Amino acid sequence: MKALRINDYGAPLHVDEVPVPSPARGQVLVENHFTSMNGVDPGRGLGYLRQVFQLQFPWTPGGDVAGRVAAVGDGVTGFKVGDEVFGYTREAGAYAEFVLVNGANLAHRPASITEEQAAATALVSQTATQMLELSKIKPGQTLLILGASGGVGSLAVQLAYNAGVHVIATARSSKAAALQQLGAERVIDLAQQRLEDLPKVDAVLNLIGGDTVLPSYALVKKGGVAVTSNRPPIAEEAAHLEIQPAFVETNVTTEGLNGFVKLVTQGKVKPQIAAVTTLWSPETLWDKHETEKIGKIVFSVRS
Repeated sequence: MKALRINDYGAPLHVDEVPVPSPARGQVLVENHFTSMNGVDPGRGLGYLRQVFQLQFPWTPGGDVAGRVAAVGDGVTGFKVGDEVFGYTREAGAYAEFVLVNGANLAHRPASITEEQAAATALVSQTATQMLELSKIKPGQTLLILGASGGVGSLAVQLAYNAGVHVIATARSSKAAALQQLGAERVIDLAQQRLEDLPKVDAVLNLIGGDTVLPSYALVKKGGVAVTSNRPPIAEEAAHLEIQPAFVETNVTTEGLNGFVKLVTQGKVKPQIAAVTTLWSPETLWDKHETEKIGKIVFSVRS
């Protein structure tokens, strides 16, 4: 089978021919049709996360999977060969034609969700859900979502809106209309307005990180919560401001994926896809994908 791999931290992605793996106990072998871009993939490949994720080379990136069950390992009872499934593998390996996924991180894909949508939501749907849970936001309160136009943010806007929360989002002005259609009451372009000048809110979901973390803490009312997704909390600053810091460590489970499927099937949430492109362009795969649409970048494995 074909797979994209790297031979060292920071080394270029390249196409390899590798054996199709066999599922161990509790694992499912998925014939992979679509995967997607997650920031953790280049982060791991470039070595930024080597303290947390030590890699064995050659290494195949990728976590989101959408396709068909090709084989099941011993002890797997919820899936059979031919089932349409989607899920996430924390161990990576999804930039390939066949992928091993633990059965506990996989769910059946109903016809109401396309394979592209499934690949675009396996990880981010659970990240958005779990960040909102950590935020402790309540109906009638105001939530600020920094970096709302991506996969996590576009889903968090919808989930918060459905929960009766007032949503302020940050994104490029060209994406404001799309986010407002999903439920954001106000969209702010940080290229035109300083983060420090935004109003106080009850909670923040920070999907940008970097030098926005400290200023975003200052926007949270006392007793509120600031949740980050790509860097640990800054406990000392949070204590000084009398707010609660939180960090999401996403746990993808069959139960969580099934809960999200229910929301999509009921029409309460719509997965957002910014673009679909082939996986087999290793030279440019991790380049910044500029698009005026919101949502995830999805990679087609079969084209």
